[in-house]
Amino acid sequence: MRKLMFLIIFLPIFSYSQKTDVLARASMRYLKGVSLGLLVQGQTKYPSPYYGPEVKGLYNDGAYHFIADVYIGDLLIGFQLTDEYLYLGKTDSNGGIWKPRGFNNSYSSLTRSYWVSLGYNFYDNFNLKTSIGFRNGPSESILLKNLFASEIATGFDYTDPSIIYNHSTNFSDKYSEIDFSLSINYLIQIHENFGVLPELGYSFKHGGIISGVSIMFINQLYE
Repeated sequence: MRKLMFLIIFLPIFSYSQKTDVLARASMRYLKGVSLGLLVQGQTKYPSPYYGPEVKGLYNDGAYHFIADVYIGDLLIGFQLTDEYLYLGKTDSNGGIWKPRGFNNSYSSLTRSYWVSLGYNFYDNFNLKTSIGFRNGPSESILLKNLFASEIATGFDYTDPSIIYNHSTNFSDKYSEIDFSLSINYLIQIHENFGVLPELGYSFKHGGIISGVSIMFINQLYE
């Protein structure tokens, strides 16, 4: 009698658990893997007219992209959080100039962008990825948040932190815009469980060669 009661109580639970496990394994068949990485961008397009300091190299101004991509079959869906030190500028109808705050002897503004990416595995292990980004700022730096205002403005004689935001009275303190980028990456499988993804791309709004690498954790159940 006790055995019968045990079967009546626990058999449905065991059966449900088995079905759930089968469904989970079946859904995991479509998940190729997940990747995490860092991309570095160097700015190549500047406002005209340009009132900043001399540009001495590709990475005089730029950005850091923290990326996460999910690979589902031949598709990928991704997200990027970008810590930016780009030279940005706006002018009003009277020629007034909005100057971003300076950083490390350049006029780099501290802005931040949030990106959504879509991609496709078009050949072998090559993936083509397009992204749309929403930029806003000034924002607190992610990597260099411990710097004081006077340190951020080094080289520009900004003794008063309030004038780091040196803009026309017709402008608001905020900067916002939409940007686009295009990139390609290639999976190099190092182990059955993980690989590396070198990536090369270009950001359109302010120019910028984007390059870096991600580590991909490969799903062994993928078919």
